[in-house]
Amino acid sequence: MKKTALFVALSALAVASSANAGWYAQGDLGFSKVKFSEYSALDSSKMDPRLSLGYSFGNYRLAADYNHHGNYSGKDKGHSISAKIYGLGFSAIYDFSVSSPLTPYAGIRLAQNVFKVSNSSPGYFSDNTENKFGYGVVGGVQYRLAPNLLLNGGLEYNRLGKFDDTKVNHFGAKVGIRFNF
Repeated sequence: MKKTALFVALSALAVASSANAGWYAQGDLGFSKVKFSEYSALDSSKMDPRLSLGYSFGNYRLAADYNHHGNYSGKDKGHSISAKIYGLGFSAIYDFSVSSPLTPYAGIRLAQNVFKVSNSSPGYFSDNTENKFGYGVVGGVQYRLAPNLLLNGGLEYNRLGKFDDTKVNHFGAKVGIRFNF
């Protein structure tokens, strides 16, 4: 019993000390367009969510995220094609120091994106899952609502991946909430 109490107390102390160390969680929801260079029937605009967990080093931030880019389907060149795209990413962000309630930021994002693609036509069916390396840029502003709560608004561009004949690009605008622990 004493060991359990000691473990709980030490765990609480560790969480409390790391709470002031710069950890944050952020949730964003945005409107985006995914564009396929060869299969324009799949081009679509969607709402897409992103969840991030990051660490702030003052003006620099690092974050890992999960982004669901959406489900897409259409007919192109006699084929019925559908794609589901999501990714795990890593961002490096710089917060600019300005004397304003708004804090502008800019950064880069690298991601491992998963494409689940189905392609069918009379007498033919293909169902594939492929992982593709992606990269992008992000920029926006944050507004402090409370000491630990910030409102986020940003724009982004991501190259989600490249197949033999297709480049997949993502353009988006997101709003969200960031909570500093």
